[in-house]
This record gives sequence, structure tokens and C-alpha cells, in this order.
Amino acid sequence: MEFLQQILSAAGADTLNAFTVVPGFGGYFKGVKGVTSFSPQKIALAVGKTPVSVSGEDLSIGRFFEGDLFISGRITGVELE
Repeated sequence: MEFLQQILSAAGADTLNAFTVVPGFGGYFKGVKGVTSFSPQKIALAVGKTPVSVSGEDLSIGRFFEGDLFISGRITGVELE
């Protein structure tokens, strides 16, 4: 995990508000304050000051605990709004 933090830091990203997507499986999102909308094709997240939109197929929320969120399904895009 330290290596990921070094990469995010070098890129100027906030390591507290990061995400990882595993193709064909789902994604892990950190720093999530809430889910603002949900459908099997799109999930909108409140993450810090920047809303995040996750699009794909058969999306569902697996777990949400203390700002960590797991989304299962086939994620085809993540957009910072």
C-alpha cells in the first residue's frame, strides 16, 4: 500500500480520496461521504469536494463502511465531475 501512496503523491493526488478498479470485478473507493444516486448502470458518489460518477453494467454496492466503499459489477468508467 505504501507504493500506491507514493504514486498518488507524485501525481499530486489526495491519498485519502483514491480509488482502485479491477476490470470485470468492481472497484474500491476511499473517502466516500455518501451515495447520491444509484442505478445498475451508474452510481454517483460524494467524495470530498469532487463528485465521482461510476458507470458500467450490473453495478451494485457491496460494502460501505467508514468512508470505504466497494462497488461490484463491470465498471466501464469513472468520471470526476
